[in-house]
Amino acid sequence: MDFLNRTDDLAALRDSWDAVSRRGQFFVLWGRRRVGKTELLTHFADGRRAFYFEATDATEAVQLRRLAEQLSLTSGNPLYAETGFPSWTAALEAIAQFAGDKPTVVVLDEFQYLAARQVELPTLLSRWWRERGREHPVLFIIAGSEVSFFRQDVLAGQLYGRRDSQWQVRPFTHDDAALFVPNYSAEDKVRTYAVCGGMPYYLDTFDDALPIEENIVRNILNRGGLLHEEAELLLRQELDDPFNYFSVLEAIARGETRNSRIADRTHIDRSQVNQLLRVLERLELVEQRRPVTASPTSKKTTYAILDGFLNFSFRFVEPYRSRLRSSEDARRHLETTVAPQLDHFASKPAWEFICQQHMLRAEDAKAVGAWWGPVRTGRKQTEEREVDAATTDIDGKVSALASCKWTNSPLPRGEEAFLTQMQEHIPGAESVERHYFYARSGFDDELIRLAEGDPDRYKLVTPSDLFD
Repeated sequence: MDFLNRTDDLAALRDSWDAVSRRGQFFVLWGRRRVGKTELLTHFADGRRAFYFEATDATEAVQLRRLAEQLSLTSGNPLYAETGFPSWTAALEAIAQFAGDKPTVVVLDEFQYLAARQVELPTLLSRWWRERGREHPVLFIIAGSEVSFFRQDVLAGQLYGRRDSQWQVRPFTHDDAALFVPNYSAEDKVRTYAVCGGMPYYLDTFDDALPIEENIVRNILNRGGLLHEEAELLLRQELDDPFNYFSVLEAIARGETRNSRIADRTHIDRSQVNQLLRVLERLELVEQRRPVTASPTSKKTTYAILDGFLNFSFRFVEPYRSRLRSSEDARRHLETTVAPQLDHFASKPAWEFICQQHMLRAEDAKAVGAWWGPVRTGRKQTEEREVDAATTDIDGKVSALASCKWTNSPLPRGEEAFLTQMQEHIPGAESVERHYFYARSGFDDELIRLAEGDPDRYKLVTPSDLFD
């Protein structure tokens, strides 16, 4: 896999590396599986004196033996492999001896596996770092992919107060994801982001010399494709009993985004659906959303799958496994189901999210998101309406509204009338300064003339404007 971008991530690591000349640095790094932590750490360690150990889910004795073997290989000292380490105290002492007085990077990757087999390891590591480790010019990094473990047991657990820096490796943004398919059109870059999300492991399977549909069928729909089983395998790594979670994710991927609708579709009790959703939130697979102007305690909530690839898999792969038995079946499924719905799938949440992030930066806003709520349509009648994007400032006032459409036809002037009408119903939107219009297929002549007459208020944006 080519190493692309990660400028901010590397900068955070370099800042800590530069500080080891004064005192050892304890660095905590975590991120979801497939986000590229290992590639980031190996790239950073390249050219530096470093010891890197990636743990596996093995017994403590096996973990210590493998660590001894790896340290022996790295240091050139055969005694480590010959004698092994009887305990973590011995292992940490050996690491300190290896570091010595030379600037050194030490990485314990997939740390959650080590802590699972030796529950006292965080306490031992904390004591060792306080009494011994930090006296060496070492950048000591513990890293891993179990998000909830790192948040609860590392950042807020026994190692609280020991770390000098922390960093979460996040999925790529849409423009960073586009680096994997530079030869695609702007529209196909959006579609690729909708299918793969921002995970480099998934993006790297796409070849921009091939049509996007060919990449989908080869890598995802075909039974032998690298990503065909990925969604199920990923969840089995994260969850002991994933079957009900599969049902919840499939319901969300099919558009049932409210708790009650998810419960109705899955026939799972609402209270249990709540519990399942909370677990998926902790794993950063699902996000609870509220209207952007709502309070954090508002009960007006919906749910969205955060990972684009999981969203695609639970929309087009997992529910159709029985029809994906051969390569011919996969191509038929592409032609009859996936391709006709691909642009609708890309429109939400991927295209809306891309537009919202652009709008957030353009407005230098505090927050961005969709707004939805009841709008009066008659004396005693109301209907729910939704605005695709709205930004709020530090005082909670709405600074801009947007329409984000991924359709075959130009965006009509009527979208501006709709946004103007909605200003009366959105709290804090009475004095909105700008309207943004994001459209895959451009804009009709009336909307273009309107924007030309007042370019400060009306912003017209197409996919090609969103990629450098």
